[in-house]
Amino acid sequence: MLSLFRAFARQCPHSRACFPPVSRSLHSPLQNDQIHLSTILDELSEASAPAASNPNAPWMQQGVRRRFDHKLFIRPHYFSHDHRFKGPPPFSKRPLIGPGKKKAKRQDVFYRLGIDPLQEASNDVLMSSFVTEMGKIKHRAETGLTTKTQRRLGKAIRRAKMMGVIPVLSSARLPWN
Repeated sequence: MLSLFRAFARQCPHSRACFPPVSRSLHSPLQNDQIHLSTILDELSEASAPAASNPNAPWMQQGVRRRFDHKLFIRPHYFSHDHRFKGPPPFSKRPLIGPGKKKAKRQDVFYRLGIDPLQEASNDVLMSSFVTEMGKIKHRAETGLTTKTQRRLGKAIRRAKMMGVIPVLSSARLPWN
């Protein structure tokens, strides 16, 4: 086989240009694979080092990945790329419940002015501002009222609907809206 290669190499005047140099490795194939893998990992770590040191770099460039915990049962899909690398942070949702007690007391207009919503049940402009277009009472997370004021406001809105001050199935159409 070598004689065939030499004969072919003599015919090709630029043998180095035609073929890459043949390196005779004394390592086993397993060692070659390990060396090749370590060089690839070194190149990747050098490439990702600037991104990891920069706190403003996106999370994907920083190489954030999940680690295996002690005494953790490992399933086969844990080794997949999708499972090992963390996904983007989820979108922040609107809170399902209203604000805390301190925050609600600061932003609750009724509480700050000392107004009882039940006394304002006949005020159609005020009541319709706390009702959606479909006529539903807005949630406490939207209004930002205290729990007590929200309860009393709901009672006042239902009372205003029964008295006919505001429409039952829609928000009040005010002339300036």
